[in-house]
Amino acid sequence: MAMEYIPGNSLLHRMDPRTKFFIFLCLIILTVVIYDPFIIGTMLIIIFIAYKTSGIPKDKLMAVLKPSSPAFVLFMLLNYLAIPPVPGEYVYFYLIPFGPWGPVTLRSTLVGISAALRFMFFIVTTRLITLVTAISDLLVALVRMRLPVEAAVSLGIAFASVPLMINQFRTVIEAQKSRGAKFGTRNPITKMRAYVPIIVPSIYLTVLRGIDISRTIESKAFTYNPAKRTFKKVLVLRRIDFAGVIIALVITGFLVYLKFFFLWFDYPFTLDILRFNVIPWLIQAIADLFNWLSGLIFG
Repeated sequence: MAMEYIPGNSLLHRMDPRTKFFIFLCLIILTVVIYDPFIIGTMLIIIFIAYKTSGIPKDKLMAVLKPSSPAFVLFMLLNYLAIPPVPGEYVYFYLIPFGPWGPVTLRSTLVGISAALRFMFFIVTTRLITLVTAISDLLVALVRMRLPVEAAVSLGIAFASVPLMINQFRTVIEAQKSRGAKFGTRNPITKMRAYVPIIVPSIYLTVLRGIDISRTIESKAFTYNPAKRTFKKVLVLRRIDFAGVIIALVITGFLVYLKFFFLWFDYPFTLDILRFNVIPWLIQAIADLFNWLSGLIFG
């Protein structure tokens, strides 16, 4: 997943990188405390909308989703093998009948979908942040967040090197194919041996690039008191950043409160709402929350 910036003037583009970090942290907290796959799926749809409103091309999103699809299926299958049915729970069938192993139940299905959606949400959200944040802004934000300058520059070089390494790897493959190398065999041993002529020159070229980068850094006197270096662009928090932080903090705090004090957002949470008449219970929960806030503010 290369560090690639797509310029734009959307809301996410205009936010300070530190604000994006904070919102990303809040989203990760929500994916940890929320188990319901329907709610996590709704959050994922919101991220897809953010891709659209930020002007990110559709092919960039698909480039993330397609490689992640096998992992999505793997998460679901592993949960069937790892989660036994609770006493009295109905088992629809077994993935491996002669065991029997892999009981397919409603809860194991919800747990598997939830785990897979969490993984997908993390990948897609991380990709969105990198697409709407320039590497230079990312470096300045890391330094302003008290990260050592040396570490920030190292991370920036690492992020910037990813697309170069991918293109270099492709170039080496094409060069070896032009020399008659074949990589389409299904034999795993033969395939591993076929990739040796690719890995070796790729590592060699990577080492050469690292030497060139180190010489460039030395020629610009970076190692002379890097802590006192100044930056061309100065990051300043604006109203949009304060508003984003406050909204993210309030929403995250409210949902975490509902999770731990009312035990909401378990795996079958949405199904229970659709299955039973929970409107009176929902009204009572809101009333209890209002009373708690009143006591906290005025008591």
